[in-house]
Amino acid sequence: MPECWLCGWSHLAAARAAQEAVDAAEAAREAERFALLAQITEAEERVDELAGWVARLRAAVDGYPAGSGRSRAVELLADLLARDAAARSTTRGRPSALARVAGVLAVDADWRSGRRAMPGRARSAELAGCTERAVTAAWSRATALQWAVRTEAGRRLTLTERVETGRAQDRACYDLAPLHRGDVAGRAGYVPAALAVLADLVEHAATLLATAQEHLDGLRARAGGWVERREAARRGELRAAVATSVERVRDAVRASIDGGILFPPHMVSQGEYLSSCSYRGLVFSPPIAPATSQGRQSRRKKRASRSSTTEGRAVRPGCGGSPRVQRPRPAQAVTAGPQARRARPQWAGWAYGLARAVQGRWVWLAGVPRVRVAATVGAALGPDWTAEALDAWVRRGRVRPLLVEPRDPLAYLRAVLEDALTGPDAPPHPAARHTRHQRVLAAMQAAAQRERRDQARATEDQRDQAAVPPGARNAAAEAALAAIRARTPGHLRRADRTALLDGPAAAGGGECTWPDVAQPGSGLRRRHP
Repeated sequence: MPECWLCGWSHLAAARAAQEAVDAAEAAREAERFALLAQITEAEERVDELAGWVARLRAAVDGYPAGSGRSRAVELLADLLARDAAARSTTRGRPSALARVAGVLAVDADWRSGRRAMPGRARSAELAGCTERAVTAAWSRATALQWAVRTEAGRRLTLTERVETGRAQDRACYDLAPLHRGDVAGRAGYVPAALAVLADLVEHAATLLATAQEHLDGLRARAGGWVERREAARRGELRAAVATSVERVRDAVRASIDGGILFPPHMVSQGEYLSSCSYRGLVFSPPIAPATSQGRQSRRKKRASRSSTTEGRAVRPGCGGSPRVQRPRPAQAVTAGPQARRARPQWAGWAYGLARAVQGRWVWLAGVPRVRVAATVGAALGPDWTAEALDAWVRRGRVRPLLVEPRDPLAYLRAVLEDALTGPDAPPHPAARHTRHQRVLAAMQAAAQRERRDQARATEDQRDQAAVPPGARNAAAEAALAAIRARTPGHLRRADRTALLDGPAAAGGGECTWPDVAQPGSGLRRRHP
């Protein structure tokens, strides 16, 4: 120890500072280690969750050939595809994520009843390989098709609920339509398509699981750990099982295609969606856009062409040059935001059920798309109508029976509704077409009454003009008569008009003269005998 107390104090202060630095570094290492352990725990939970999801998908895919109850998701997804195909009015359009999102809903639901499906929006987007906006649109479409019913709405929990449950949000819950209420024969043709969609989900889930396992291995390596041989063997067996399940589904779909049980495909180009080419019988990816000619510039360029397509081309005299130079194509404008969605029609909630019942009662409408029948009856009828009431009302007002095989069933349906709802009798239930017809009739009757009233006034004016000799009126009488016509109804004009035409203004031919007024002291007025 140094003899100076100041030197000793500084030595102790330096030792204390060094020890504090060592303690701070050790605390930082401990905090980093705890954070790494927390990340490892989260990664392990994610791996376990994805492994369980892959197991559920494999149980649904592998159990369908054996008739297992855990394969209910295949039938549920086939039912949705059948409903969507029946409701579509055209095959044009971009392929949607409805099938993949619905597959996630069907597998997440209870395999015994198809209820309590609540995968969550973010989790559904991850498992289906799409955006959250596509998931919202797919849920709305499934609800509109009456395939899924939302029993609980998702919401953000309050502080008390977050403390009790340990989560920030509550997921939406859906119950899927029971299989015994659907069309068994209609969904049978879509089972291969449902199996193919679930096989795609299995591949996508296997990719997510492999990525999560690699992330977990990296975190364990940073923590000084390693992957046990038993864990590595289990991962290899899982990858082999997933590949076997997917290949088995592909073989089943190819067998269905070769055997003639071909599900209705999507008619538009799939673009770069390579996973769909194998089970649709394609060995290559079709182009996303048709090839453009050599002489024209593609519209996919940054700006549109403002010059002639061929340089050095001679211009014929009198033609005024190339029409592309005279009217250059403007640059493509970029919209500021998404386009407004089309408003949902008022008949969307009840017209589909009525259309289904009408198609079952009138067999000549069986080949017409249901959405067109729903649009036709929805625009003409109301929510209180039934197929039996419509059939009875149509047959009551018709002299001839309905045709058995009309050439254009949809046009014939419009003609039948037009004849039934534009007659003099009121229908048993409120109908939009009958209401419009009554409004038109009321407007026509009001117009006819106005025309008759105008004709009566014109006839009366002509008769009054003919009663007065030509040249008997002066300018003052004409002006007064016009004023009377403008502000006085027709039945009140006659007395004033007679007094005006027969008065001194009409006879004098000049200015109006005032009568003589008796002056005071002139005596009583003399009476005429």
